[in-house]
Amino acid sequence: MTDPGDTADLHGTTAAADPPDRSGYTEAEWRARIDLAALYRAIHLYDMSDLVNGAIGARVPDQPDQYLTHPYGMFWEEATASSFITITAEGTPVHDDRRWTNDGAVNLCRWIFGARPDIDFFIHGHEVPVTAVGSLECGLLWVNQPAVYLGHMLGYLDYRFEETGQFGSLFSSLAERHNLLISRNHGHYAFGRTAGEAFFRSFFLRQACEIQIRAMATGSDLHLISDAEAEQFQEQMYASPHYNYDGATEWPGLIRKLDRECPGYDR
Repeated sequence: MTDPGDTADLHGTTAAADPPDRSGYTEAEWRARIDLAALYRAIHLYDMSDLVNGAIGARVPDQPDQYLTHPYGMFWEEATASSFITITAEGTPVHDDRRWTNDGAVNLCRWIFGARPDIDFFIHGHEVPVTAVGSLECGLLWVNQPAVYLGHMLGYLDYRFEETGQFGSLFSSLAERHNLLISRNHGHYAFGRTAGEAFFRSFFLRQACEIQIRAMATGSDLHLISDAEAEQFQEQMYASPHYNYDGATEWPGLIRKLDRECPGYDR
């Protein structure tokens, strides 16, 4: 017999459960929840989600050792500010919340935010072009502009399904040194100080990988940017006063787009 207190049905999907009341959150946490819900829905809007798989997380601003993650079984377009579960650095719920969290999302919150006190948002996705590039020995090449302005922050991680403590230590050490990670044969991780920065890095990593895969599919020789040129271009890009490479330019437009096409995330 199923315990009446259980909130997962026999198939393991998330049952309807009342989330904690908004009055239990500080203003800073509620703002972070709105940004996180917007990030989930933006990932959906640009076809970067993977059914209920992957993860997006946020740090609670005024409680830096508490993190926000999704109830497992939620589709990204369903995300709202009140739908997230607050967990501790040990991975346990802060509130009396029995909704299902998967260990992948919880571990990522612990490993990423624990290793990077400067980071408040992350995205973990499995987009096809990124996974394809991660399955190539060459990895991401200097084939296009987004590869240039992201390549210097990119690291690589061998895929493991069993997330042991040893794997967590390796992941955290890589996360300390890189703002983007490609997991070989698996997907990617993008870290950001803001929701907009995490989205910017994830979106343009997918674009860089898709361009590379399409170019390689022609069978013609690739015209590569040299290492010296890539380094020079990176310095020019980040020194330029005419553009932001942290999502600050795009995020307000994404919010307007969500308000038009996928409203309700701020509930």
